[in-house]
Amino acid sequence: MIYGITTLQTYAYYMHYTEDALILKLVVAAVWVLDTVHVSLMMHALYYYQVINYGVPTSFEYIIWTLPGSDLMNVFIVFAVQCFFAHQIYCLCRPRVKWWVTAPIMLFVLAQLGFGAEADIIEMIYHDASIVPRIMYYGVTPAVATITLAEVMITVSLCVLLYGRGSNSAIARTRRLLNTLIVYAINRCLLTSVVVIVDLITAVDISVDTWSMGLSFIVGKLYANSLMASLNSRDTIHFQKLSKLPGGVESSDDGTRRSDVSDAAVVHVTTVSALNKVAALRSEGEV
Repeated sequence: MIYGITTLQTYAYYMHYTEDALILKLVVAAVWVLDTVHVSLMMHALYYYQVINYGVPTSFEYIIWTLPGSDLMNVFIVFAVQCFFAHQIYCLCRPRVKWWVTAPIMLFVLAQLGFGAEADIIEMIYHDASIVPRIMYYGVTPAVATITLAEVMITVSLCVLLYGRGSNSAIARTRRLLNTLIVYAINRCLLTSVVVIVDLITAVDISVDTWSMGLSFIVGKLYANSLMASLNSRDTIHFQKLSKLPGGVESSDDGTRRSDVSDAAVVHVTTVSALNKVAALRSEGEV
């Protein structure tokens, strides 16, 4: 069901945002392809254990390669989505602090890629279920922990940056728009963070390893949907802006007339081109 939602959101994205940058379209396509491969590999693993070897308990001592392979697809999905949001933060930051903010985030993102890929590759090479307890502590647990840390840092950074933009803006509509984006950022993080934290707890407790496997199955899909929801929500925010205050011009708090150019830049904050516009407008004092 979650895969179907991802597919529907991907279709809606390509139908409504044909003018987005090519690199963004490629990222969306890559995430959907990885999610599709994940579902295909997981179906093969379930068929192997539940159909071919039905009623054979010893079959669980052998790790079929598609099981860690499907988890590897999740590792790549999380990496791609977190890199996307890290790039947003990089574009929103002031030049002096760009790397100070994004470097720690990318460090954790790369760490989760390394730990996660290491654990999955070891399972694909050895195929022995007895190695799971050993890789759980130096592979799986660090991977889930770094995902959690990166997710929290991304959400906090986005909220702080958007709040700073809103507090510096003299236009009430821009402040409302930025507050809406803050709520979106928190909601995006909430579900994924809860699932990842529960996954971390179950990964530490080896006795509930099956729960960890089940949670790992949906982590990638939650990240894929968080990316697509972030991109597809732009029309909704833009419609709210137009329905509340039509006319394109609004008075600021000091009584002067301002255009809504900065609002448009904020509305499209989830695209690379819009982030560049925000940076340009900031130098002119409009954001």
